[in-house]
Amino acid sequence: MRSVSGVFPVPVNLSPSRVDSFLTCPLAFRFSSIEKLPEPPSPHTTKGSLVHRALELLFALPAAERTLDAADTAYAQAADEYRTHADFTGLGLDAAAADEFFADGLVLTRKYFDIEDPAAIEAVGLEVWLEAPIGDVTIRGIIDRLERDAQGRLIVSDYKTGRAPHPNYQAQRMAGVNLYALMVAEHFGELPARVQLLHLQEPVAIVAETSEQQARGVERKTVAVWDAIGTACQRGEFRPKPSRLCEWCSFQPFCPEFGGDPQAALDLLAADD
Repeated sequence: MRSVSGVFPVPVNLSPSRVDSFLTCPLAFRFSSIEKLPEPPSPHTTKGSLVHRALELLFALPAAERTLDAADTAYAQAADEYRTHADFTGLGLDAAAADEFFADGLVLTRKYFDIEDPAAIEAVGLEVWLEAPIGDVTIRGIIDRLERDAQGRLIVSDYKTGRAPHPNYQAQRMAGVNLYALMVAEHFGELPARVQLLHLQEPVAIVAETSEQQARGVERKTVAVWDAIGTACQRGEFRPKPSRLCEWCSFQPFCPEFGGDPQAALDLLAADD
């Protein structure tokens, strides 16, 4: 909420996804992270959570048991959990659309096996919750999978159910997982050797080596984003940043790019209070 002085309160912590949200569209960041407007579930995000859950169940098994049949069983369990989950029921799908939704999720789960052999992965953490100070801000988030390679080095893996980015945009899309690597280093005192995005649709793995120099660059960028957020909060200035992502944004009714009024978001919150 905006204070009496017209200045927005600065968030007390951020996540890698929130950092990316501010860079993608400051106004959408304001709506989601500061005013905390409710966001309806979407088929894309819910399906992603479902597939993440299935892979989490798969990796909870001993390595030798992580077979394709086991993945089917894990997915069936995850699907049963999600049939009554608010993120799925809130989609309002009819029977045919629901069948297609779950069939698509199973395909994505099975495609994972085209990227790597799960029996060869030494997972040391699944859905790892981390909290680490980066400069003056606390960064919080959940790593899909933390593992060790054959040389005993840490690897951060992140599952993605959306399409892989064009090579020109891969570095930008790696920003979040690189921040997770820095969080691992701050928390465990060991910088992961590499980070990877496992895109299930194609399927393809986008892999990047890490370094101390690169980690310091991530730290500087995160601090710079935090400073920019603080400035935006002080001035009350969060500008929209139109892009292809606007098509899926639930904040269009309040966005001036679509004829909306950001003040209406404040009025809505005031009415709820």
